[in-house]
Amino acid sequence: MQNPYPLSAAFALTCLLAAGAPARAESAAERLNDEAKAILQAADARFAADQAQCYERFQVNRCLDQAKEARLEAVRRARALQAEARRLKLAERQQRVAERGTQAGAAAIEPAAPTSAPQPALIDPAAQTVRQQRAAEGAQRQAEADAARAQKDAERAAQRAEAEAAAAKRAEKAARDRARYEEKIRRHEAPKQ
Repeated sequence: MQNPYPLSAAFALTCLLAAGAPARAESAAERLNDEAKAILQAADARFAADQAQCYERFQVNRCLDQAKEARLEAVRRARALQAEARRLKLAERQQRVAERGTQAGAAAIEPAAPTSAPQPALIDPAAQTVRQQRAAEGAQRQAEADAARAQKDAERAAQRAEAEAAAAKRAEKAARDRARYEEKIRRHEAPKQ
């Protein structure tokens, strides 16, 4: 079982660093990074195994959610270890700069205090894959809908053109009929005068 208090061990290492053990602190930071990488690899392997087993169970989605949650917890622990390793490396670098600043003839350099920047949001690769698939499917559906709309618009435009052509023919025929009728009326009224 993993140490449930990884930060307390890292704090102890930070105290050793402050006491003047830069070589050990550097290796401690590397060990923390290595441990974090091992945790991440184990979490990914465990998630893949759990995911395969979940599809054999009755409540697949619940099982998958539990597997994702377990992986997320392991990723959080690994990220905490990596953050502590970064703090150790920063403290070691600051100590080296401070030692160089106190040497004869050198200007004193004040090391900056380590800041605790907010951790970036963890992105689950499986969730990222699902999001990308959904985005691709949505884009495909949108393209299909646009193509269907364009086809309907073209059909309506063709129907409209046919209707306009038919209306123009009817108007032309009506104009010819009216002209013929008026001609007949003129011929009929001409002998009466």
